[in-house]
Amino acid sequence: MPAAFAIDGDPKTRWGGAFSPGNWFQVDLGRSAAIGGVEIQWEWGGARAYSIQVSDDAQHWRTAFETSDNKGGIEYEVFPAVRARYVRLAAPARTADWGVSIFEFRPLAQSEAPRLSLHDGDALWSSSSDTSPRALPKRDDGAQELTIDLPRPLPLAGLEVSWGEAPESVRLEGRDEEGKWTTLADDPDALGESAFLATAAPRTFTALRLSATAAGKPASAKRLRLLGPKQAMTPMKRYQLAAAKRNAALFPSSLHEQQVYWTVVGIPAGRQKAVFDEYGNIEAWKGAPLVQPIWRDASGKAVAATSATPIEHRLRDGWMPLPGLDWSPQDGLQLTSEAIAIERNGAPVVLVRHRLSNTGKVAVGGTFSLLTRPMQMSPPWQNGGLAPIHDITLEGDAVRVNGRVLYRSVLPDAKGASAFGAHGEDEITRFAADGITPPQAQAHDDEGLAAAMQSWRVDLAPNTHRDFVLAFALGDRRIDTEKLPLPAAPALPESFDGAAFDRLADETAKQWQQRLGSIGLSLPDRSLVDMLRAQAAYMLLNQSGMAMQAGPRNYNRAFIRDGAATAAILLRMGMAKTARDYADWYGAHAVHEDGLVSPILNDDGTVNTGFGSDIEYDSQGEFVWLIAEIARLDGGAASVRAHQRQVTQALRFLQKLRERTLVGGYQKDKPAPERFRGIIAPSISHEGYSTPTHSYWDDYWALKGWHDGAWLLQQWGDRDGAKWARGQYTALRESVAASIRATMRWKGADTIPADADTGGSDPTSVSIGLDPAGQQDVMPADALHRTFARYLDDVRKRDAPDALYAYTPYELRNVLTYVHLDQPQAANELLMRFLGHRRPLAWQVLAEVVYSDLRHAIYLGDMPHTWIGSEYARALFGMLMHEGDHELELLPGAPPAWLAGDGLRIDRLPTAHGALTMAARERDGELHVELGRGLVAGTTLRVHWPNRRKPSSVTVDGKPAADFDADGIRIGKPFATLVARW
Repeated sequence: MPAAFAIDGDPKTRWGGAFSPGNWFQVDLGRSAAIGGVEIQWEWGGARAYSIQVSDDAQHWRTAFETSDNKGGIEYEVFPAVRARYVRLAAPARTADWGVSIFEFRPLAQSEAPRLSLHDGDALWSSSSDTSPRALPKRDDGAQELTIDLPRPLPLAGLEVSWGEAPESVRLEGRDEEGKWTTLADDPDALGESAFLATAAPRTFTALRLSATAAGKPASAKRLRLLGPKQAMTPMKRYQLAAAKRNAALFPSSLHEQQVYWTVVGIPAGRQKAVFDEYGNIEAWKGAPLVQPIWRDASGKAVAATSATPIEHRLRDGWMPLPGLDWSPQDGLQLTSEAIAIERNGAPVVLVRHRLSNTGKVAVGGTFSLLTRPMQMSPPWQNGGLAPIHDITLEGDAVRVNGRVLYRSVLPDAKGASAFGAHGEDEITRFAADGITPPQAQAHDDEGLAAAMQSWRVDLAPNTHRDFVLAFALGDRRIDTEKLPLPAAPALPESFDGAAFDRLADETAKQWQQRLGSIGLSLPDRSLVDMLRAQAAYMLLNQSGMAMQAGPRNYNRAFIRDGAATAAILLRMGMAKTARDYADWYGAHAVHEDGLVSPILNDDGTVNTGFGSDIEYDSQGEFVWLIAEIARLDGGAASVRAHQRQVTQALRFLQKLRERTLVGGYQKDKPAPERFRGIIAPSISHEGYSTPTHSYWDDYWALKGWHDGAWLLQQWGDRDGAKWARGQYTALRESVAASIRATMRWKGADTIPADADTGGSDPTSVSIGLDPAGQQDVMPADALHRTFARYLDDVRKRDAPDALYAYTPYELRNVLTYVHLDQPQAANELLMRFLGHRRPLAWQVLAEVVYSDLRHAIYLGDMPHTWIGSEYARALFGMLMHEGDHELELLPGAPPAWLAGDGLRIDRLPTAHGALTMAARERDGELHVELGRGLVAGTTLRVHWPNRRKPSSVTVDGKPAADFDADGIRIGKPFATLVARW
């Protein structure tokens, strides 16, 4: 995006891009000027760490300001005045920030910069830890007061102060443009490291005044930070501030701006699903309050699981979506938290069991409490935050929130509810910490900060345990948490104790075993197969009705790209009906008369009309590919004949998209306009383009659509249609090949570009061109190898002990690129690197974005993310076999380790050439490959040697073979046994 957008005075335009080490944005003021600060309006991509640098000649730079804790929104960064002509925003030498996006960047003249009523106080604006505290000025009456004059009136929410010596109480006032002073915020309990003093309604001020009452020593400040309008005081911020004071360790980690990881709990295709986090906390539905377990021992010490707690996580049998975890609240005591979902009357009921077990040799006693908190599991940076509790009531064994029963449990020994209080004095955590309960069973809070607790006295002899089971009836429809009272929860037809939980968990496990346990794949490393099964299970749980959704929280709609990829994997894993139902549903609602395939549907089948709803053109090819995959893997083209009109319409729209770039003089005002000719019209395809771009991602999917569409039309008997589709396929291939080369010449690039507009590099986008699109030969071979050699070098840099990075596991699709480049060792290396970033590892979950700092409070997308899960499955299957138009490749990317010991086995895996049953193992220099029945007679096979060494001899069905090399052997028909010897 043009850099000029950041200085055009238009808050709707922006500059943005990767904020990788060494990147910068620079402004030329035209002449030397005295600069006292900058105003930055961030979009979503706010860099956590950056510096403001200045220069007289744009060559030699000095740092005026730097920070490592940017909060985004509108920032006013003040620094001691400097003279310079050039000002730039620069990334640090090492950064893990995902990206940066700026609406406006405005240097402040020295005359505009805020001024402190404190000698040499400008250092207080710095984020440096080396800044010495400055005592606040004293008035004549002995009180302390600091004034901040604002020569240019600024829209502000308030002021944040980091204390050297904290005062007992503090007040912030603001002076408006009419000269009137008003109180913005006060804190009668200011003791702590900092004070966040903000008003709920930002206003424009000409001055701020900070008044402090000392507790003993004079109050002093280490840092001041002006709070922009988007940092106004909110109920969620009040809750976060309470968590930063007393009993901080008992609050959920996200309140301390630490990333939290979770998994999904639900039933297949359920419209409601819960998420269960790594600490045993549960959020029953999107926007529901968090329920947290806390233990208080006999000495009065209260504890909750945190990021510093040793915790063991697990899934049932290593893959079933029945998550659990164990940790020790005190010596000799283990807390086990588990979650399952059962179906009652067509809707999910989520059960959570907390089991306290005495693992020691002496009796253990204490209090177990469950806190219902007004917060979502997803923190504010995850589009979550507050889960408002305006009214909460404890009724027997039930907790009722905003009119709806949230959950039922065993009857507590003590219970109570409380509002937050004017300054958090009645926040629920202090009751749990002190071992008491609020005196009332219900509470109301206008700001939605009410909470409640249930408590049980626990006394355990050695080797005994006690169970606490919570039952959440979710219902079968989405809940709008802003419409109060909430709809009534379905009645629970039964009660649940520990024994019932065990029985229902066994029944649920049996159901998952029937769905996925018999998948026909075994490998020496069982965890790879467990990961595969888990991804399929998560695909079913993330599904909402017919809609295939990528995640349980940040996705409430269905993208064809996610859904097609997910459905294709479910086809491989024996769930063809689920894939067919999705394709039928999507085709019926998304394919328009003009052939446009809407890229996004809501889960009720209506077209999502949000950003990108009609300009994401990869959807055309993805829809046709899905129909072809169903035909190839389950029933043939005749079984999808009902989609013939939709497929033809989608292809005709693809033709129109290409014709837009064939008009005379297209893009003639751009240099090298030939790079745009004959490719697909610009769109905002998946690969991160916020403005329409000629992305090759769209072209690769269009080519896949034409290729598969031609095959379908031929199979359906439409010979003229098939001939037309093949002609369009050939023409587009020629245009894409020419465009890639033209873009490389124009850009002076020696790697494969991702788009024609910028010529930028994005290997993960390029990979889709190789698999599944099958377009490797349209790319210059040397540039393709160079692209992925450099990519792998960059990936390996993540191994450095102090490496900082951020990436998305969509990169899993690069695994198959190395298979196609005949680099199986690199493919396996990459696969195992990605699997090392599961969070938590045992829950088989990969987040949509992975950061080197796993606690970095920044957007991670959603989890479990089932498009990423489908890319893992596609990589695993693609390392085992590859379906070409005219042959089936076996073991193209299988590493030698997969053939060790008992080797690998595949049973009736659906392929385009029939069902593949194969056993392969290598022992003592001999590779044995055995095939069962199921492949189509006459299928040409190519067997690859995992070690990529030429054997001394090969026999096929007992007969010597001669035509083999170091890569493998081609055989003209299915065989029973192949033996290769070295």
